[in-house]
Amino acid sequence: MTTVESEILTPAGRRWVERAQRPLDVLAVIFLIDVILIWSFPDASPAVLDALNVIVWIVWACFAVDYVARLLLSVQKVRFVRTHKLDLLMVLLPMLRLLRVFLLLRRSLASVSTDRIAGSIVSLVVASVFVSAFFMWRVEYNAPGATITTFRYALWWAVVTTTTVGYGDYTPVTFAGRVIATAVMIVGVGLIGTVSATVAAWFVGRHSEPGTEPADVSQVEVEPAAATTADSQAPLLYRLDDLAAKQDEIRAMLIELQRPPTSS
Repeated sequence: MTTVESEILTPAGRRWVERAQRPLDVLAVIFLIDVILIWSFPDASPAVLDALNVIVWIVWACFAVDYVARLLLSVQKVRFVRTHKLDLLMVLLPMLRLLRVFLLLRRSLASVSTDRIAGSIVSLVVASVFVSAFFMWRVEYNAPGATITTFRYALWWAVVTTTTVGYGDYTPVTFAGRVIATAVMIVGVGLIGTVSATVAAWFVGRHSEPGTEPADVSQVEVEPAAATTADSQAPLLYRLDDLAAKQDEIRAMLIELQRPPTSS
């Protein structure tokens, strides 16, 4: 839950978000699998296609109920609509519900430690390559003038596009294919930046661990300084005591001089 959302929701609305977030993430994954099955088996029996379409409508109804519930449980409804445009689009446009899967992956990566982030990135890239290749193949294979006519060609295109190589031997010709290609290119650029940041964070973490050379050097520098301070305090205290004793002698002499002389 974001800071803005926690500010405009009532306590009941915040409880609703906490309880509904995980089920909606699961429904988004189910929706992705359902879409893949519909596109993979367009010649399936009508009963199977009807069942898959029913799942699509059930997922849509759940997302719509969630949006309406959060809207009703908000204290600033106009601000809620203005700050949750993507949620509204995911209700109005069914295919945008796939963005929920990418948001789920982003939250999962945020909770992964730096030591394990590399393996998570590799898993995410492999999944993205296969998913994008599948979608590209389904929207391109029977288009006029298409070059990506098989899943093998689509897989090769996904690999060279994700790694930002871009040979150009296989290119999308449909509008949907170009939208998918744009998303894959953004993922590829983000992958390079994430890998660079992960390597830099690993080196910084290694140098900042306790027991490394910088920490030992600072400790060696602090200890002699503390010892030097303790050694210099002893002569100073001795001099102060000496000055106090001389001050007492001077005070006694002054008192002696101020006494009136005694008659003999």
